[in-house]
Amino acid sequence: MIPSALVVITIVISLIGCAPVDQSLLVKQSPAEKQPELAIYWVDVDGGAATLIVTPAGESILVDAGENKESHAKRIHKVAAGVAGLKQIDYFVATHWHADHYGGVSKLNQLMPIKNFYDHGLPNENDFSTKPDLQREKEKGLLDIYKKVTKESSVVLNPGDTLPLQQASGGPPISIKCLASAGRFLPETAKETKGLSNSFCKEQKSHPQDLTDNAMSIVLLLTYGQFSFLDPGDLTWQMESQLVCPENNINPVDLFQISHHGLDSSNNPVLIESIKPRVVVINNAPKKGAEPNTMKTLQKISTIETIWQIHRNSRTGPELNTKQKYIANSEGETGAFIKASVHSDGKFSVQIGESGNLEQY
Repeated sequence: MIPSALVVITIVISLIGCAPVDQSLLVKQSPAEKQPELAIYWVDVDGGAATLIVTPAGESILVDAGENKESHAKRIHKVAAGVAGLKQIDYFVATHWHADHYGGVSKLNQLMPIKNFYDHGLPNENDFSTKPDLQREKEKGLLDIYKKVTKESSVVLNPGDTLPLQQASGGPPISIKCLASAGRFLPETAKETKGLSNSFCKEQKSHPQDLTDNAMSIVLLLTYGQFSFLDPGDLTWQMESQLVCPENNINPVDLFQISHHGLDSSNNPVLIESIKPRVVVINNAPKKGAEPNTMKTLQKISTIETIWQIHRNSRTGPELNTKQKYIANSEGETGAFIKASVHSDGKFSVQIGESGNLEQY
């Protein structure tokens, strides 16, 4: 007599051997490999700038750091360490020498180490000579703090330079390239492809020449496979057109951080129409940025699917703000950030905070 357990085993083996295997079921049961993702965070620094990028390889790039305030450093640290899980900032880029862009470096460095520093070159004494005494002393003092933190070993980013980023295994290539710095632009002879004559340049309207350091801003183009993100710092009107005129060598971008917090002295329609952004993020404050002419420009450009704002502009009505669900901080609120998550196939999402409104693109 054959034991019943052995009969059961024999029948099961027979069934396995005879029945065809559904390969689709096996595929579904196999755990899918998660491809590397890119994350971009816009931290609320009260109308300054602090854009944190975390690459698929786990490296971090902080573009600007708000002002020399404890609150700004703590907000950046909270997002970097508490949300992104970072132990350090690998690369810091100061787009230009205004306090709301580089002033927070020292206080942030006390909370987490910053390993490498980039800028468009330190100012010299002549750059301060025409400023009032109090302003001159304040700016020189802040610059001295920066020199101390960097040990005067910051690297000058020139047009055409790239950050030495690691490439993640299994994902598309990532690159952060400098398109402009200190009033100089990537020369046409160095561009990878010859651009086409830009018809938008015929619509150019002149503005007074900007003599501030805004015009010297570093402009960065991040690409991750098919995805692209442009951060022009506080580049102003006349200089913005030089990025795309007379020839446009910037392909349409998926994500655009608005120039200069959305001030009307920047955001030349020639630039925005030329780069055809799908999504725009405005790093403004309740009473700084997202100004009327800039908002009207954005509302008229057909390629723009969504406008996101760090704050609601309290000086204008709803017609000159984006929809409420795309504003991180409503009136009286502070500290909420905006995050973009980019997949290896170029698809991306933008979200308020860790669990707020999310849109897929």
